This record gives sequence, C-alpha cells and structure tokens, in this order.
Amino acid sequence: MSVVLALREPLALQTRRKSNILNEINRSPCDAGVALQIHQHRLDYPNAIHRPVNPTAAYNCHGLTFASRRTWIHSADEIKKILAEDDYIKIDYFTENILAGDIIVYLKDGDIEHSGIVVEMVKGRGPRILSKWGKCHEVIHFPMECPWKDAVREYYRITT
Repeated sequence: MSVVLALREPLALQTRRKSNILNEINRSPCDAGVALQIHQHRLDYPNAIHRPVNPTAAYNCHGLTFASRRTWIHSADEIKKILAEDDYIKIDYFTENILAGDIIVYLKDGDIEHSGIVVEMVKGRGPRILSKWGKCHEVIHFPMECPWKDAVREYYRITT
C-alpha cells in the first residue's frame, strides 16, 4: 500500500515545553533559478565547503538547525520560542569557548534571519558553521563568509 503525501503540509513539531512550532514541509520541486543561485554562491564564497546535496524547499536553515532537516520554519518568532522553550543559553563569543554543537543565529533589525550549527573551531579563524542557504544547498563556512555576513551574530548552547 502506498502513501500519498501532500506537496505542502506541517510536521507535528513542538518545543520541549510542548508549544507547537509552526512549520511547513514543501515537497514541490525547486525551479531552475535555484541552480543558478547555487552557482553564484560557489563563485561568491569559494572558500566555503559547498556540500553535494540537492536543493530543496522541504527544509531551510532553521529546519536544519532545530528540526534535523525535516521541515521549513518560517518565522523569527518561532525561532525565539525554540531558543526560550528548549532552554538554550546565550554564549558570549568574546568571553566563553564556542563549541561544536552550539548554534549561531544571524539577526537583522532584531529579527532572526538565518541560523546554523557550529561544527568545529578552527584555531586562528573561529567557528566553522553548517547551514542551509534558502532553498539552495548546505554550506560549511565561517560566520563572515556567507550572505548574512553583515548581520549581528549570536551564539547559543542548549543546557540539557
């Protein structure tokens, strides 16, 4: 028996405190413009590691960071809710050690626009981040080597 999946549907997703997280899985294929964006990203960020994964609208950077690549979380308010209700604490980059597994968020005008996962610390360079760039691909990059380089950056660590 085969199961037919809707092209767009939410995933049952909650914070640790059982608040629902608004999200959407979009199974629609990406248009050809996404391939052009990926090509441009490779040209603009040649020192980044552009992972060989297909473009998809099924998940975004927040879905990668907070939902194991399972869904697209649209709203900055939802990310703020996750940070608060999943017991993340803010880490001061200048006084505390950033560790693999910590989270980075990029803010513009107080809204969270992008997020990623610290995958390693590189001596003399800082944290290396895994993130997904819109509908494009996943990229491993340094915090300033991405389209959100001008945003304010904050780091978080889950406490338990």
